[in-house]
Amino acid sequence: MTGTVVTVVLGAVAVVLAFAAKQFFGEYFKKSGASAFDRSASWFSGRAKFGRRLVRRYAEAIARDFPAHAMGFVTDRTIDIDDVYVPLQYERGGERQDIYENIREKSCSVVIGPAGAGKSMLLKHSMLLWARQPRSTRVPVLIELHRCNASELSLVDHIVAELSRSRLNRGERIRDLVLRGLTDGSFALLLDGLDEVSRDDRHRVHEALRDLVREYPDCQYIVTCRDVVYQGQPLGPAFSHVVRVAEFDDAAVVRFLRNWRGLANPTELFTSLRTNPALMRLARSPLLLTMVVYLHTEVLTKSGRRLPTSRPAFYQEAIAHLLDRDAQLGRDRSIYQPGEKLAVLQQVALRSMELTGDDRRTIARRSLEATTKKLLPDLNLDQKHVKDLIDEIIERSQLLVAVDSVGVNFTFGHLTLQEYLTAVELADDPDGLLSRYAADPSAWRETVKLWCGATTRDSTKVIRAIFATTEPHHRILALECLAEATRVDADFADDVIQHFLARLDSDDPDWESIIAALGAVASDTRPRGIRVFDELTRLARVGNADAALALAASGLTQAADVLAGLVDQNHSARAALWGMGELALPALAVQAANAVVSAVDDIGRVGTPAAAEVLAGLLLWSSPDAIAVRAAWRLAQLLPNPGVEQQLRELTPPTDVDHEWDWVWQPFASGRDDPLTAICGRMAALLHGAAIPQDITTIDSRLAIPLAVLGLKRSGTPTTTQADEVSRLAGDRPVSTVLEDRSTPDELVFRICEALVRIGVVSPVERLLGRHTRSALAVLGWSTSAVVRTADWSTVRDVRGQTSHLWRVCKWGLGAIGGGTVLAGAIRCVLSLLGLWPLGPDWLSWSVLAAVVLFGVATVTDGLDWAVFELLTFLYDSLLGMGICIAAGIVLFVFGVVSGFQSLPLTLLGVIFALAAAAGACGWLARKWDRVRDNPFRRVFDAENARIDDRASVIAS
Repeated sequence: MTGTVVTVVLGAVAVVLAFAAKQFFGEYFKKSGASAFDRSASWFSGRAKFGRRLVRRYAEAIARDFPAHAMGFVTDRTIDIDDVYVPLQYERGGERQDIYENIREKSCSVVIGPAGAGKSMLLKHSMLLWARQPRSTRVPVLIELHRCNASELSLVDHIVAELSRSRLNRGERIRDLVLRGLTDGSFALLLDGLDEVSRDDRHRVHEALRDLVREYPDCQYIVTCRDVVYQGQPLGPAFSHVVRVAEFDDAAVVRFLRNWRGLANPTELFTSLRTNPALMRLARSPLLLTMVVYLHTEVLTKSGRRLPTSRPAFYQEAIAHLLDRDAQLGRDRSIYQPGEKLAVLQQVALRSMELTGDDRRTIARRSLEATTKKLLPDLNLDQKHVKDLIDEIIERSQLLVAVDSVGVNFTFGHLTLQEYLTAVELADDPDGLLSRYAADPSAWRETVKLWCGATTRDSTKVIRAIFATTEPHHRILALECLAEATRVDADFADDVIQHFLARLDSDDPDWESIIAALGAVASDTRPRGIRVFDELTRLARVGNADAALALAASGLTQAADVLAGLVDQNHSARAALWGMGELALPALAVQAANAVVSAVDDIGRVGTPAAAEVLAGLLLWSSPDAIAVRAAWRLAQLLPNPGVEQQLRELTPPTDVDHEWDWVWQPFASGRDDPLTAICGRMAALLHGAAIPQDITTIDSRLAIPLAVLGLKRSGTPTTTQADEVSRLAGDRPVSTVLEDRSTPDELVFRICEALVRIGVVSPVERLLGRHTRSALAVLGWSTSAVVRTADWSTVRDVRGQTSHLWRVCKWGLGAIGGGTVLAGAIRCVLSLLGLWPLGPDWLSWSVLAAVVLFGVATVTDGLDWAVFELLTFLYDSLLGMGICIAAGIVLFVFGVVSGFQSLPLTLLGVIFALAAAAGACGWLARKWDRVRDNPFRRVFDAENARIDDRASVIAS
């Protein structure tokens, strides 16, 4: 009888535990199975398209093949893109704007600009950024369009060939993958160098591009082309979005110099350029700036010389070096003399300039040979030298660069080199220069100016003839020539200058050109330039706005000093002053120190690391709160710019600063003594709760995120009237969904954020962050209940471990040990009642078993209508019933533990305790990692960084 009772009791306990296990683990196994099915389906789907494995291999090939970029004018030397790349901008309406976001928002774009503006590097740098975090949603492929010259391959064939060159050659399968990717819109096609397509093939390539867009409209297309070639709309309305690359500003020049490997003192070189307006104007072009830095580091510094002071002198120096650098490179001596090669180049440049049409730079090999052959008798050389002489010019001087892979067409490295060589060739032929200019003024304008600076003869005749015409643009050219001319009649020059000085502030339609030309003349430190500078100063002091702008255009330090003293009496002086860039910093710093808030804004607009140093080193700690707060806003705006962090780390903050907000920079500090910790702490303290200047649209996310999350209002649900405004903007969808949806227009996102600010749900800084990070406010939610702890900010860069396995080990380990202990306790209760292994009073065992039976019966009968079962279920669901069950579980656990200590060896108990400790440690670590992953700071930080990683890329997601 006793054995029967024991068997029945143990069977009942086993049934109850099995049913409970099913209730507890059944849903888990169901979800795990569904998840495994989804993962396997996704994997098999990926095998049929451009999946993750191929994307990873492709990204590795890009990271290996793309970092090196030809220097441009010295093609046997390469530069590392990551070392020298400077983010570009585009200009619209006189304002510089972000070129990357502008391109990413359009499916088809054409990027135009002069030769050497950085168009090709723009695409290559975007490829490298993608390769560091490859995504299969949009795979970029860069096609060099010169490969289309004399080729019967379609653009799809070129895409397949490019992927094959990247070690993805899978035979016909790669073509199938390409066609599927094009159909799905999975490619971003970067089509570089439309201007390098030959004239014979250009129409065919234009038609192929139009057809490709029509057939595969879901892909992204970006075409680059020189502005002189892209006239009208040759690619049709699909490519109506045309972006012109802006020239470098001061901040970009500084970044470029700081990034150049081997440049010992970038600040010294920038100062030298800044005091030399003629060369500074050259430095606005990335290619010409590369020439300047190369000559400075490789030629002039080694020989103890300085940079030339004029454009013609600089070009002369550069060309002379390129024609005679065999000794420096350790090569065999040239067969031909530099003078012989220079004569050929001058003739080739002249013949190219005399061509009609839009593209005067492309030179066919046959034309090159014909020009050289005609010149050889004058050089006292036989006709057999034609090929060798041309090959030596191309391969050794590299002033002529092939624009196709077969060497059929060539071009000069930069248009101004061609114009300078043309000017030198016509040095003794002023009449020929004038006749050519009269036939095509726009094409020969720069050549005329360079001629005036390159020739040592009197240029009065040429300038007088141009000034004698009645058309304004001809007369303005005469003024521009005075800034370049080596020799010109003084009285005539004064007449020209007085003519244009009298036209200042007269609503002249050509006022911008006149101001720039007068500024160029005033930048000359010789007597004529000094007289013009003094006259412009006099006019500016009596309120002449154009004179103030002309002073700024001179690019002289003394012009900044003059304008700084006029900001109160001449409304144009302020704009002219900050438009001078770093030259204006000393004068602006003095004004800001005298509590002029507008001067702080102007320093921020300069935007260079030196401007950030002025803000952080002087104004951030100033006693007038208005100045310090304004400096903090401007500095927070500049902090993401390359070079700013490095510059600020060279500062020494005051010793008596308040360190309450130092936690803000803690995750990004380079060490315990990082000056940025105190600087950013001071900025955070000033920005917290401060009003945002109207023109600031974004600040460094490393400051915005902690301020936004910390300042989140928790005022509960807004009133019906307040909520109606936001709901009306969001439509029928939840606000967080609208903000997170990337198809939501930026303007609507901004209006919703502004409404949330007005009703007090979010702080102003949070609105500032949310305007550019769609998911930031969505993560925080309409009204968040997440606990915000400043200590969590320090973990935003910690490794986010995968916690699912840790939680599984914890739950299964502790569950198995705990469940086993409870089961052992239940068995001990039964044995105790049977008198086989007594433990404690019998009533305790009976009470526990009764609670277990109650739990089992209530669980099994849940949902039945029988009255007795409803009573049991009610008793189980009540607080009293739950308390009884919990107490019973505790007793069973204690019975199991006691039984284990009484019956198991110490070694086995040690193993069980070790396993329980290990499972508990896994749970503790998982909880810690989950806090790192899910704390409000980290979630917004990850959302913001997803945008920052692509900030300098043109590839759309």
